[in-house]
Amino acid sequence: MSLNHLDSQSSKWHPTGLVTTLLSPGARQVIRCWLGPFGFLDEQHHPRMLLSMINEPGTFPDLVRTANSNLVPAAVLNELLRKGIVETLESGHILLRRSAYAPATSGDSQCTTELADCLTAYPPRRRFNDI
Repeated sequence: MSLNHLDSQSSKWHPTGLVTTLLSPGARQVIRCWLGPFGFLDEQHHPRMLLSMINEPGTFPDLVRTANSNLVPAAVLNELLRKGIVETLESGHILLRRSAYAPATSGDSQCTTELADCLTAYPPRRRFNDI
């Protein structure tokens, strides 16, 4: 499956501005895939907790491979942890923090896709006075 398939499906969730401004394009792809119709949602259509480093279907490495096979799962996980987008639990699961996604409305899906495309083409840059 590709992320182009994700754009054609409506999703209950979309990434927040926190995700679209803080993360690299690859990490944003992973979050969009986690929130999309690729099997990483639970029965209530909320993002599932994923096992961190076991190479089996439905785990975090599987999510990363589904989003983009060129990404290294450990590198993506490190970025998401560093930026506070996910947290690891003692059980070895990774939890997507609620601040990383918001409910999608009927008009949000197009807007979110355009914003994601825009941020991929023109990623946010630091201003000279940013600390």
